[in-house]
Amino acid sequence: MPDKVRERYERIGRRRVIGLLGIGIVLLAIAIIAGIVTLGSISEDTDQVERVMERQASIDSLSTFNEQIAAGQRGFLLQPDPDFARIVREASADYETEQARLDDLLVDGGQIQKLEQLRRLNAERTVLVDAMFADPATAFLEARNLDFSDDRGVLITQEIREVARSMSDFEAEELGRRNQAQLGSLVQFYIVGGVATLLLLGVLVTAVLVVLRYNRELAQAQISLREANVGLEEAVQKRTGELLRANEEIQRFAYIVSHDLRSPLVNVLGFTSELDEARKTIRDHLTELYESKPELRNEEVWLAVDEDLPEALDFIRTSTEKMDRLINSILELSRQGRRKLQPEMLDMEALTSDIVTSLHQRAEDAGASIEVKAIPDLESDRIAVEQILQNLIENALKYLSPKRAGEVTVEGSKAVGTVRIDVIDNGRGIAPEDHERIFELFRRAGAQDQEGEGLGLANVRALAYRLGGIVEVESELDQGSRFRLSLPSKFVAQEALP
Repeated sequence: MPDKVRERYERIGRRRVIGLLGIGIVLLAIAIIAGIVTLGSISEDTDQVERVMERQASIDSLSTFNEQIAAGQRGFLLQPDPDFARIVREASADYETEQARLDDLLVDGGQIQKLEQLRRLNAERTVLVDAMFADPATAFLEARNLDFSDDRGVLITQEIREVARSMSDFEAEELGRRNQAQLGSLVQFYIVGGVATLLLLGVLVTAVLVVLRYNRELAQAQISLREANVGLEEAVQKRTGELLRANEEIQRFAYIVSHDLRSPLVNVLGFTSELDEARKTIRDHLTELYESKPELRNEEVWLAVDEDLPEALDFIRTSTEKMDRLINSILELSRQGRRKLQPEMLDMEALTSDIVTSLHQRAEDAGASIEVKAIPDLESDRIAVEQILQNLIENALKYLSPKRAGEVTVEGSKAVGTVRIDVIDNGRGIAPEDHERIFELFRRAGAQDQEGEGLGLANVRALAYRLGGIVEVESELDQGSRFRLSLPSKFVAQEALP
């Protein structure tokens, strides 16, 4: 490949990965900014709710003192007892104190006007009360002549009661509006967090697919070069070396992307925990409010705080945990891709028997048997070959058919320059249209009744390509499967190519 073409190829790979990284950073910044703005709105709504509740409590106190004054006034008219006079004076003092406090709390113009009306009525009643204490007999005769119900003091009490009720109703409506605003802010935050998580996950998956595509291109190039004649050996080595360097560059970028995405993942988890604590605080606050004032209970608000919001938090938490597993898998793939291969002569029958021995308990639990037949020796990297066979045999045990006892066979054969190792089972099988799909990253086939992230076979094929081989499958539904690993009998140190 000419130098200019190679440089262009590497630049395209870098630009794509860097572009995906940039998109992830931008999405993270947007999510953080939106979260900060929404949290500010939630805090403001909470403060407003507390102010409304303070005003409601103050209005309720005024109503209570008003009734105490009225009760003491009636009692004194009927029996001029000093205890009734004391009740009236103490309630009047408390009324004026609470009236001054409410004056500092009110912000609505209409409410302020009503408070002024209360102040005038109370001042008028104070004059009547002072006159009553000065001449109880005259006050009693006047009240009796008016049949009490027409007494001005009684009428003032009723007017104060009506005005206070009107003010309380206004604040109750305001509390409902503030609660709805607070709920809307919380829902908005969860939506922003959920969308940001999904978008970041999409960026991560796209980055991984880019890496896998370049790995596939590299492996296909290696296979094509091995099939070329001896006269093309120099061109084969040059092409393979270029693709290996490009793949290493992609591996490095994949490692960087995975590490950088872990930071926003931690932020999302942190914000989720903070939101959960805020939700608990709001729930406790509403519980106390509804216990003290059942008439303010709003089932829609309570349902949102008690059920809807926890469900949304669980969704965000589940998504971030899945993302964490995916990041760990990607980092593991990246580490394997960067590990230096150590070729050696392998006793394949002994190596395979060791794997089968380690899986003996699992096979026994599944009611399956594993048979190892003759397998030719080869030169390759022990760790990579063990990982490939371990995964293929584990999959054979994992996807057995419930219709029959499980049987797994591992056998080998030799062709020109190649060793073939077959892992055969009588399990549930794979539909022909899924034969390539199962080797793709995050893709699975058939019933999803087994744990897994869809990374195993993708890793198997990537390792086989790196060893200069290939993995293929032959299978029909309910007819079992045959996975064939084809590796060169003599390892070629491709990573040492210039």
